[in-house]
Amino acid sequence: MVFNKPHGISVQGGSKIKFNIDAVLKYMSIENDHLRLVHRIDKDTSGLLLIAKSKQIAKEISKKFKDNAVNKIYLSLCHGIPKIKQGTISHSLVKSKIKGREIMIIDKESKKKAITFYKLLESRNGLSLLKIIPKTGRTHQIRAHLKSCKIAILGDKKYATEEATGLYKHSNSIKMHLHSFKLDFILENKKYYFKAN
Repeated sequence: MVFNKPHGISVQGGSKIKFNIDAVLKYMSIENDHLRLVHRIDKDTSGLLLIAKSKQIAKEISKKFKDNAVNKIYLSLCHGIPKIKQGTISHSLVKSKIKGREIMIIDKESKKKAITFYKLLESRNGLSLLKIIPKTGRTHQIRAHLKSCKIAILGDKKYATEEATGLYKHSNSIKMHLHSFKLDFILENKKYYFKAN
């Protein structure tokens, strides 16, 4: 099953989260086998979210995500324009706490590699539209990597750059502009391809 998830809906539960997709899945069971999440996207990220219809398929797809055998493409509207039109960001990320909030930061000592490819599709008025392909699947990887290049996803207050912070005060939009655009993978010798415009 594939959802085109709107921004603002949590995928899993947690503190202060009253509604989430994972909690709803048990009410949508098929032949006594519950639907299962096989990957996660942030609450404020929109776009493709995969749900497995059986325990066996969930196990197989989850392993593909873990082994980076699922091709993922995101689109993002960002504040700032990258100096290099396309490239690869390769920085290890670790969890940290800043002002009581959990956040991913760059740690050059860590061996937990995170790799993100990006390409500038269009730019105007200090904003850029990026195509982003995460080669690994670390928490908040895209958001943290873009910040390391002094680029902030529009509406992402958690990983905002100093330049972007002032922009939010004048923006009518409160949503984060990161979208899970395309997914493809091979499962049981069949190729699956999904796109959410």
